[in-house]
Amino acid sequence: MLMLLLITTMVNAQQIKKPKLTVTGTAGVWYEGYGLDLNTHSTPTIYTQRRPWNLVVRFSFQPVVSIGKFSMPFNFNFSPMQNNFVMPFGGGIPGIGTQNLWQLLTNPMNSFGVAPKYKSTQFLLGTQYLKYSTLSTGDLGIFGYGLALSPGNFRFKFFKGVSQRAVNYLAPVIPFPGTVGAYERIHWMAQIGLEKEGSYFAGFNFVKSKDKAGSVTPSPLPSLIDPQDNMIVTFLANTTSKNGWLYNIEVGQSFHTRNQLAPATVSPLKDYKPFINQNISTNRDNAFVTGLTKKGKDWEIGGKMAYYGAGYYSAGYQFLSSDRFEYSVNTRFNAFKKKMNVVASIGQRVGNWSLTSGPKRSKQIIANANVFTQFNDHLSMNVSFNNFGFSAPSITGYKSVSNELSANPTYTWSNTTMSHLISATYTWSKYDETIILPYSFTTNNTHTALLLYVPTFFNKKISPDFSLMWFKNTSIPSLADLTLWSGSIGLSWPISKKLNLKNQLQYNSIKSQAFTANKNIMAIAGFDWKLQKKLSWQYSMNISILRFGTEKPGSSLTPIFAGIPQYIESTLRTGLLYKW
Repeated sequence: MLMLLLITTMVNAQQIKKPKLTVTGTAGVWYEGYGLDLNTHSTPTIYTQRRPWNLVVRFSFQPVVSIGKFSMPFNFNFSPMQNNFVMPFGGGIPGIGTQNLWQLLTNPMNSFGVAPKYKSTQFLLGTQYLKYSTLSTGDLGIFGYGLALSPGNFRFKFFKGVSQRAVNYLAPVIPFPGTVGAYERIHWMAQIGLEKEGSYFAGFNFVKSKDKAGSVTPSPLPSLIDPQDNMIVTFLANTTSKNGWLYNIEVGQSFHTRNQLAPATVSPLKDYKPFINQNISTNRDNAFVTGLTKKGKDWEIGGKMAYYGAGYYSAGYQFLSSDRFEYSVNTRFNAFKKKMNVVASIGQRVGNWSLTSGPKRSKQIIANANVFTQFNDHLSMNVSFNNFGFSAPSITGYKSVSNELSANPTYTWSNTTMSHLISATYTWSKYDETIILPYSFTTNNTHTALLLYVPTFFNKKISPDFSLMWFKNTSIPSLADLTLWSGSIGLSWPISKKLNLKNQLQYNSIKSQAFTANKNIMAIAGFDWKLQKKLSWQYSMNISILRFGTEKPGSSLTPIFAGIPQYIESTLRTGLLYKW
């Protein structure tokens, strides 16, 4: 009996499969080059370079390692060069040397992230993009460490890291523009709550961001940037019912010091601590966002409302427009036996709500609608309209209205050998601006027409496309008059199972007022080559040649250029990509 039990146990143990190790994802190396050739170097320059002269090399490594209930995604995407949003042209600028390891890791143009997860526990290491909610964290890339726990219905998240690396102030040195500089910014964030997926979530968010005042030498100019301090606490809740009701709300309070170096306040508020050390530049304010939606089988209707106090500030949304109240009504429905789909919304935004910028509030009307109709198997039409109006009832009487209407019919047909697609798009945009005191009126009209034809051959490998575009812009009182004609042809040609050629040729004629037109030719050539089963080589070369008309004659340059100014701009991008 004992022997039989032992044999049974051994057999069952052999039947238990061991977790299988799997690796998926991609890895690659990319090279980008830029070139610009001017046929004259007289001043002012006829064209300014748009990208760094330096060769740019980027590496990507994004595998996901999994075994059983354990997974570890990697996200490494970086360039060893000193290029970022603060110093776009990187190396070669006087005063900027080679970046060290810490600068490489915290460069906002780079990502070094690992997020191992086992069951309900996940560790977050390196660069992470974390958005907790609308009023709190935003989606900044932050280099640091943290974790996320989700046992049962309980949720807990925490992360700390650097969202902005320190950049020293650098005075302009011709021809380099210099750098404004930036303080190192440290972020802390946490979330705690309860969640049932697909049903509800309720929890609190805590966010703290603080600049290190002594992190750079010399410091940025005080007139340009100051070391800030910010703390936010929000309550977030959303729920979805079985009968189609969706509700969400978030209420937040922010504590924001615009300048840590400002003098201390005479009468400090006790409830600021321990969140923040206040001074005369510290503000506390509130915000909320809420929405209610009812969903049916073929329809949806809902409303949204939001308020941002004048002093509400989130380091995760640095360009958030505060001191406003807004609301909107949104709907979606199908009609005519589901052949028509309508999506529309209308609302109003009221600025200067707290009257901190004057005795009256500004008003904006925001409306848009999109109607898609499938008339039959061949013909469809999409029509959209957008409206934006703004009025400021101040002594100047400022008012602006922007309207845009677009229509896009598409027709398809086919026979035994090929199919055809013809798509036409017409867009009209108008912007009017009026100022009562002193009186001025500006109107800007734009018309755009695009015609696209795409044939598809059933028995041939080539896939061409043809397009023709017309663009017209007029403005009063500046008398601006710009006309653009553009024609292009593209071709995709898989000459084998491993090699696919991609080419495009485009011609542009750009005419401004009474000047003769600028002529531009653009050519793009590239390929995707599958070198092995998992390894491919991608290549793309873009060349643009522009010859100026009488808009920019050689006689207007110093020294005078006897010929016709023109430039040749080229961009090269190539890389190897490996897929697991």
